[in-house]
Amino acid sequence: MKHSARRWRRIGAMLGLCLLQAACSTSQVSVITAPDDPQTRDLVSQTIELVATRYIDPISRDQILVNTLDGLSELDENIRVGITPDSLVLQYDGRTIQTIALPPTSYEQSGPENGQLWSDITLQGLGTYRAYSPVLRASKTLDVQAALVSGAIRNLDRYSRYEGPAQAETARNRRDGYIGIGVRLIGGDGYPVVKLVHPDSPAAKAGLHPGDQVISVNGANMYGKNSTHTAELLHGEEGSSVRIEVNAADSDVIIPMEIMRERVIDRTVFAEIRDNILIAKLTSFNSATASTLSDNILKAQLYKGGLRGVILDLRGNRGGLLQQGVAVADLFLPNGSIGNTFSRVTAARHVFRAETGDMTDGAPLIILIDGRTASSAELVAAALQDRNRAVLVGSTSFGKGSVQAINDLPNHGTLTFTWSRMTAPSGYTFDRIGLFPAICTQSNDDDSAAHKVSNALSKREQTASTMAKWRNLDYLDEKSRRELRDVCPAHSNSDAFDVEVALELLKNSPDYKNLAFVGQQEIADTFDAH
Repeated sequence: MKHSARRWRRIGAMLGLCLLQAACSTSQVSVITAPDDPQTRDLVSQTIELVATRYIDPISRDQILVNTLDGLSELDENIRVGITPDSLVLQYDGRTIQTIALPPTSYEQSGPENGQLWSDITLQGLGTYRAYSPVLRASKTLDVQAALVSGAIRNLDRYSRYEGPAQAETARNRRDGYIGIGVRLIGGDGYPVVKLVHPDSPAAKAGLHPGDQVISVNGANMYGKNSTHTAELLHGEEGSSVRIEVNAADSDVIIPMEIMRERVIDRTVFAEIRDNILIAKLTSFNSATASTLSDNILKAQLYKGGLRGVILDLRGNRGGLLQQGVAVADLFLPNGSIGNTFSRVTAARHVFRAETGDMTDGAPLIILIDGRTASSAELVAAALQDRNRAVLVGSTSFGKGSVQAINDLPNHGTLTFTWSRMTAPSGYTFDRIGLFPAICTQSNDDDSAAHKVSNALSKREQTASTMAKWRNLDYLDEKSRRELRDVCPAHSNSDAFDVEVALELLKNSPDYKNLAFVGQQEIADTFDAH
C-alpha cells in the first residue's frame, strides 16, 4: 500500500509539472491563475483606449499594450515584454515563457469590442506572469493596477501620470473642494490637534482655532486617533451637521459644538491694498480662484480714491484648472481673444474669448512671473501681455504650454495625460519656451527699483526685438530656444523686490504704457466672423 501511494504521488507530481509546462509553453495562449477581476479589466480597457484616442501624439494600441504589461517590471524586475510584427512576447528571468498573437490591424479601430480585446490580452499576460512571479502573486490589487496604468503612460511626456484612489481624492479636493467643516488636523498619541482653520469656513465661524484639540466626533472618543480617521468623520453630506467636543488651546474647558458641513475650497488668492493698488497673489487655480479675485477687485474699487492699479503675483503658480485661468484673464479684458488650444483630438480644441468686460476699467496691470510660473498661469500672463494689457516683471517663466486631461478610472484613481497645447492670442505656443518679461529683475547688480524701470525703458527696442523672435520661434529649434531663455534666465523668486519694481512703474503712467505696448502688434482675431 505504501509503495502504491508513493507511485501515485509521483505520477501526480509529474502530471502537475506537465500541465504547468504545457500552459507556459510559447505555443499556448491559455491563462494561468489570472484573476478575472472586472474592475481591472475595465481599468485596462479604458486606459488603452484613452491613450490611443486622446493623447496629443498618436500611439498604437499594440505599443500601449507592451508598455502596460511591461509596467509590471516595477513590481518584479524579472519581467520583460517584447513584440514582433505578429506577437506579444512574454519573458521572465531571461527566457521566453509565452507568445500571444496580436490582433490584425483592423482592430486599430476604436470601439467597445476593440477595448475588450486589448484588455483580454493584457489580463492573459498578467495571468501568465502571476504563474511565474511570487512577487506578483503577493502584490495587492491596487499595486498591480498602478503598475499596469503607470506602464501604459511611462513613455509619454513628463506631465502624464497616474494617481491611485487616495491621491486622486486629495487632488479632487484641491481642485473642487470637499464637504466638511474646514480644518486640517495633526494626529498623535493624544487627541488630534487643529493645525489650520480655513478662512470663512464653518469651523472658522464656529470659533475653532489652531491648537484646539478635538476630543470627540459624534460621540466617538478621538484619543489616539490619527488625523485621517478624524477628518473622515468630519466629512459628510453638504448641509448635514456634525457634533464635536473641543478643548481650546490653553484651556481646561471642553466645549460642545454642532457645526453644519459645507463645501470648503482651499484659498488660492491672497490680497492686500497698498496706496490704492491691489496686490493679489494667486498660488494656483482652483474652482474658486476667479470669483475670489473678482471679489477682491470689487472691494479695492470701494476704497477712497478708487483702484489705481493691480499687481497680479503669479510667481510660483504652477497652474491648475485651465478654465479658471481663462476666467482670470477675462476679468481684465473688454473683449477679444484670450488664446486657444490645438490638438488632434476634436474635443481638446478650444477658442477662448473675453466675455465679461474689464472689471478694472483699464486700471494699469502688472504681472509678476518667475521660473515656476507655469501652465494656466502662463496663459493668463501671455494673453494679457499679447493684448498689451499688462507689463510682465520678473524672469522667464517655466514654459508649460500643454493641457492635461484628467480622467476618472473605475478604481477611483485618475489618469492624467497631455491632450492639447495652448497658444497665446498672437498665435505662438509658449510650451518649452515660456514668457519673456518686459522688466527682467534677475541680475547680480544691486539695482534699485527705479533703476530697473529706467533700464527697461532704455532697452525698449531691444526687448521688442527679443519678443518678436520669441513669438516666431520654431518650436523644434532647441538652440534658439535656449539662447532666448538665457536673455533673462528662469529664476525662482519670492522676495519683495519685484513688487517694489511694479509699484515704481505704476507711479508713472507714461512709463507703464511704454512698456505695456513694447513689441506692439495687431492680434489677428480670426474668430469674429462666426
